[in-house]
This record gives sequence, structure tokens and C-alpha cells, in this order.
Amino acid sequence: MNQYSSLKNALIAFFLLLSVLYALPNIFGSDLAVQVSSAGDKLIAKSDLDKITDTLKVKVLITNQLLYQTAVFWCVFDDNASQLSAKDTLKTALGRNYVVALNLAPSVPLWLSNLGGKAMSLGLDLRGGVHFLLEVDMHAVMAMSIDKHYNELRTLLRAERLYKSIKKEDERIVIRLKTADSKDRALKIISSELSAFSCAREQQ
Repeated sequence: MNQYSSLKNALIAFFLLLSVLYALPNIFGSDLAVQVSSAGDKLIAKSDLDKITDTLKVKVLITNQLLYQTAVFWCVFDDNASQLSAKDTLKTALGRNYVVALNLAPSVPLWLSNLGGKAMSLGLDLRGGVHFLLEVDMHAVMAMSIDKHYNELRTLLRAERLYKSIKKEDERIVIRLKTADSKDRALKIISSELSAFSCAREQQ
């Protein structure tokens, strides 16, 4: 019968305990959280913690934990409703200088985290899929589109010497033309070169 030496047995026990220790983070799972980071080059500072805390207190949103890790704040919540409410509240209060997003925060104890313990990253198939929400700032998109096509229209119509004036009003471009014939020619050019646009005639 083969027998291992005491040293070999001790090494086996040590590596077994080490494996169990670093497998523990997978047992703790993750908590619902709101992640707050800087939107620009300037990193978010610990001094911003008071602003975040005060904002949540005003809305009576209680967090389980507030964490600051590598220039990112994590606000941990018990339930999905509090998480969603906090995300909307912080996004409105903090403005465009911050990125506020829903996330999952690891619930690994601090002592284990300090030892380098991390939960295994699970793919979408193991997490049961993902709910993806894309938010689009339509006003900003429209403003960019108007600016782009405003310059294109000026160039196209100036070459034909058709308009008296052209200007941006809210989310539309208003063109004042020289003659009735100019209107028909302008409409033909716009429908040909900028087919995505819809045109409406207005009598002055």
C-alpha cells in the first residue's frame, strides 16, 4: 500500500484549502447596484460621495452599501425597484458629467476581496441572458442631424442661387426662396439629394 509522506499530505491539504478559499466568492453571488463614474477625462473623486449620498437621502432611498473602487462608486440595493429609482434619481441630479448605469456588484466580503478573491465571470448563457436597454438622446441626435443637413442645403441651393435666406428653427430648416419657380427647383434638388427630408410649403 502506497503511503504519502507527511510533507506531501500537508501540501495536498494546503492546496485543497486554498482552492476552497478562492472558490468561496462564487457562493456569495452579486448584489443589485448602481454604478457611478465620470463621463469625462476627470476621474470621479471621493469628495463626490457626499453629493451622491445627499441625493439618495432626499428621495429616501436606502442603500445597503456605498463602495468606492478604482474611481467608480457602487450603490448597492436590496431590490430592483430601489435600484431603478436610484438610477433615475442620480442621473437627473448629477447631470451629464457623470455616467450612471445599472450593474451587479460582487458581494464578496472585504477580507476575502483583499486576498484577491473574485467571483468567476459568467457569460450571458450562464446568467440566463440579458435585458438590454438603449437610451438615445433624441434632441441631441436631431440637433446634430439638423446642423449637418443645414450646411449641405446651403451648399446645394447656393450653387443654384435659389434662396433668399435659410435658417434653423427648432427641429426644422426654413428656406425662403426668390420665386415660385425657385420652390419647384429647390424641392426637386432636396428630394433628389436629401431624400430623408420631408418638405412642406408655406405661403408668406
